[in-house]
Amino acid sequence: MQRNARAGVLAAITSVVLLVGVLGPWVGSAESDTGNPSDSEFFGLLDYAGVAGLKGVKAAVDAKDYPRAKRELLTYYRMRPANDAGKFTHSDWPGALALTPDHIWTLGTGEVYRATVRFGTQVSTVTTDVTAAVAGSTTGFLLMSRIKEPVTAYVNSRENGSGKPALRLTLNDGSVRTLSPTADTYIKAGGEAGTAYGSKYPLQVRDQGNGPFTAETRKAYLQFDLRGTSGVQKAELSLTGRADAAKDVMVFSNAEVFGESTRTWNNTVQNTLSWQGDPGGFSWTPPTGADNEYNWQLTRFYFAGPLARAYGSSHDERYADALIGLMTDFITDADGYNSPYGAGSYPRSLDTARRLENWAAAYEVLRTSPSLDADENFRILKTMYRSGLFLRENVNASPNWMQTQKLALLRAAVYLPEFTAARSARDNATDYLAQQLTDSTYADGGYKEATSSYTRAYVSQYVDIVEFMEAHGIAFPAKDKLRKLGHFVMDQTLPNGYGANYGDGGSEDQRSTLRRLGELVGDTELTYVGTSGAAGTEPAHRSAHYPDTGVAVSRSGWSAGDSYLRYNLDRGPHSHPDELSLTAYAHGRELLPDTGTFSYSSDARSVWLRKSTEAQNTIEIDDKPQDSTAAGAVTHFVDNPAFDLISGNTEGSTGAWHARSVLSLPTGGWLVSDLLKPRDTAIHRYEQNWHFLPDANLALNSTSKAATTAFGSGANLTVVPADPAKLTASVRNGYYSPVLYRVSDAKYSSYVKQLAGQTSFDTLLLPSPAAADGAVRINRLPVGTLTPDLATALDIRSGDGSRATYYKSWTAKSARTFGTYAFDGKLLYAKDTANGQLQSILLYDGSTVQRAGTVLLKSPTAVKDVAVTYSADGSTIRIDGHNLTASTDPGKAIAITAPNATQVLLNGTRVNFTRSGSTVYAAAPA
Repeated sequence: MQRNARAGVLAAITSVVLLVGVLGPWVGSAESDTGNPSDSEFFGLLDYAGVAGLKGVKAAVDAKDYPRAKRELLTYYRMRPANDAGKFTHSDWPGALALTPDHIWTLGTGEVYRATVRFGTQVSTVTTDVTAAVAGSTTGFLLMSRIKEPVTAYVNSRENGSGKPALRLTLNDGSVRTLSPTADTYIKAGGEAGTAYGSKYPLQVRDQGNGPFTAETRKAYLQFDLRGTSGVQKAELSLTGRADAAKDVMVFSNAEVFGESTRTWNNTVQNTLSWQGDPGGFSWTPPTGADNEYNWQLTRFYFAGPLARAYGSSHDERYADALIGLMTDFITDADGYNSPYGAGSYPRSLDTARRLENWAAAYEVLRTSPSLDADENFRILKTMYRSGLFLRENVNASPNWMQTQKLALLRAAVYLPEFTAARSARDNATDYLAQQLTDSTYADGGYKEATSSYTRAYVSQYVDIVEFMEAHGIAFPAKDKLRKLGHFVMDQTLPNGYGANYGDGGSEDQRSTLRRLGELVGDTELTYVGTSGAAGTEPAHRSAHYPDTGVAVSRSGWSAGDSYLRYNLDRGPHSHPDELSLTAYAHGRELLPDTGTFSYSSDARSVWLRKSTEAQNTIEIDDKPQDSTAAGAVTHFVDNPAFDLISGNTEGSTGAWHARSVLSLPTGGWLVSDLLKPRDTAIHRYEQNWHFLPDANLALNSTSKAATTAFGSGANLTVVPADPAKLTASVRNGYYSPVLYRVSDAKYSSYVKQLAGQTSFDTLLLPSPAAADGAVRINRLPVGTLTPDLATALDIRSGDGSRATYYKSWTAKSARTFGTYAFDGKLLYAKDTANGQLQSILLYDGSTVQRAGTVLLKSPTAVKDVAVTYSADGSTIRIDGHNLTASTDPGKAIAITAPNATQVLLNGTRVNFTRSGSTVYAAAPA
C-alpha cells in the first residue's frame, strides 16, 4: 500500500518504540501477548528518570494525551544528539535512487539498472552508455517498460535486415569493434507464458496494470559474446525501434546466458519486477515466478542505505519522503500478514534483523526530516520495538541467522537507550554473540555452514560486531575463537586473495575481511594475507588440514603465482553434493573452479549447480547426487615441505564407496587416484568430471583423451587420464556461476566407466604458466598380478622430455616391482629430468626404493614421509620429512644415492653428512 493511500489509517495505528526482550508490563492483555502494546503500555517503557529530555513526553503521558505524547516524542528525537545506529547493510543497490521510489526493485546484481531510453512513434535508433556493464564482464541486457501503460515498444532484433542491436566497443588502442547479439528474444506473461518466441522479430516491451506483471507484460533479452575482447575503454548499446506512443524503456545489464529458442516467461526467473503506478505499491509478498529470495531480500530494505545517504548528502526531501513512504507502506501491509509480531517479524527472523539494521541506520538520518510526521515516526519506532522483541526471543538453527539477529538487537539497543529494556537487550545480545562462536565452529576452528560466502560474511560480521562493541565500551571475550575462525578463512583463500568457492554463494575477495580481523586481534599472519604481503608476517605454514570440518588445502606458498588445491569433505547447511571435490589454482588463475550456485530458485541451471554431483569436480555414481550426511572423512594429510598428500573417502553415493588420494607435486601439478568399491555385483556408471571457466576453450585429444585449456593468455591446464582406451571421454556443456545471480555457459570434461566390481581412475592435473602441455602421456605399468584398484603404477612422459614414475598401493604395503622400480611402501613418486638425471624422490610409509637394481634410498625403518630433491648439478640434495633428525651413522641414517653431493639440507637446514661411494648419510628416523 503506497503512502498516499495510508492517510486514513495513520491515526488509527497506535503505540511505539524500542526493543524489549520481555513482555514486561504487557503480559495479561491479548494485544500485549502479540508484542503489540497499547499507547499507555508503550509509554510506560520509557526511562523518564534516566533521560531528562523525555520530560515533555512524560507530561503528555501523565495527562493521557497520547497524540501530544507522540508529537513530543518526535520533537525529542529530532533534538537528540547523534547516536551510533550502526551501518547500513548496503551502501548501494541497483536502481535504488532511480527506481525503488516507484516500487521497481531488482534482486541481487545479476540484473543492474543502467539507463532509460525513449522510443517514439517513428523508427529511430537510441544509444546508451553501458561501459560499466561491460567492465563488469556482463554480456547481456534486459529491456523492460519504465511506465505501466498500454503501449508496446517494438525493437529490432538480430534477425532484422538492418537496424540490428549493436554493442559498439572502443578499445584502449583506439580501435572500434561492433558486435551483434548472439541471441535475442522476448517473453510474454499470461496465456503465452509457455511460448518461446525465439527468432521472431521485432522484440516487444510492454507492461501495464496493477501488481508485478499482467498478461500483457513483455520483456526483451539480448546476449553478446565478448570472448577475446579486452581493454574496453567505452561501450555503447544501440537499439533501433518504435512504439505505439512515446515509450520509456529501462535497460538493465543481465548476467545470465539464455537459449533464444527455449526462453519463455515460465522458465525465466524474474529478478526485476515493477509495481509502478499501482496504488497499492509493493505487496511485500512473494511474486509468482520470482526467485525465492526476491521477497525476503526486498523486505530487508537493502535500498534504505542508498536512499538515506542520498538524503543525508543532498537534503532533497524526495529521498526522505520516498524512504519514509516505503517504510510505512511495509508496516501497513505486513501488519496484516500472519506473522507473530506483525511487521516487526515479517517474513522471517533473518529478514527482520537485516531490516532492523537498515531502519535504525535510516532513522538516524530521517529523524530530522520535515517529511517525517509524528504518526509515521510512531509507527516506525513501534515496528522497530516489535522487531527487537521478536529477535530477542526467536531461536534459529542457522548460525549466521542468529549472529545477524543478535547484531541487529545489539545495535538497536545501543542506539535507543531511552527504553528501560535497552540494557537487558544489549546484555542478551553480547552474551549470545560470545557463546555463538563456540556453537558455530568445530573444534578445529572451521565453520559449520559449508559455504565459502557465508563463512567470509560470518567472519566479516563478527569484525563489525567487535568493533561496534569496543566503540561502546563493551568487552568481547571470544577473540581467540574469532582469530581461529579467521585462520580457517585464511587457509582456504586462493593465492590471489579470493575465496575458493564451495557450497552456496560465490568467490569473493577475502582480503579486506582478513586485514580488518588481523588488525582487530593483532594477528600479523592474517594481516599479511589480507594485504597480499604488503604488511604483516607471512604465515609459518603453507598447507592446512581441518579434520573436524572435513577440509584440506595444499599450497606451494602465499604469493599470487603459487599453486593451490582444496580437497572437500565438508558438511552442513548450504553444502552441495560435492564430496571429494577439488578446486585447483596455479600461475595466477583458477584452473578447476567450483561451478557455483546462480540462485536459490527452481531454475534448471540453479538446480544442476546446487543439487547435482555432476556439477562438481568429483565422481558421480549412477547419475545420482551424493548424500552429504553419509559417513566420510579426510583420512590422511601429509604436509611435507616438498609435497602434500591428502586422502579421504565417502559413502555419500548409494552405488559405491569412493576414496580419493591427491599427491601435490613439487614441480607443480597433482596426481589424483580414485578408488570405487560397489556395494553389490551390479553394473554401475562412474563419471569423473572436471569443470572449467567459460573462456577456457576446452579441447579433448582423441587419442590420449587428455583435456586441455587454451585461455587467451596466462596459465592453462592439462587433464591426463590413465587407461584412455577404457574410458568414454567427452566435452560436455555445463554452467559456471562466479557469484549469485550470474551464470554463464561453460564446458567440462567427462570420463565414464560402466562396469561391475571394483575400479579406479588415475589422473594427472598438470598446470602450465602458458600453453597447456598437450604432449604429456601416461602409460600404465603392471604391478605383478595386481589390478589397478589394488595397486597402481604409472609412467608419465611430459612434453619437455622429463619422465616420472608414480605408484600407489590401495592395499596393505608390501615389496612390489613396477617398471624399473622396486618399493616396499604405500606411495612413491620419482622424477627424472629430460637428460635422465634424477630430480626428486617422494615416498610415504616406506623404507626402500630401488631402480634397475640400484638402491636409491634405504632407511633402517619405515619413514612416514620423506622427499629427496637434487639440484640441477646434483651438488646439493635437500631432505625433507617429519620425524627426521640429523645423523651420519650408517647404522641409523637413511642411505641416499647422491654421487655428486657436496652439501645436504635437512628440512632447510644445512647438516653434516658422510659418504660411502655414491651413497650419503645425513638424516635418520627419529
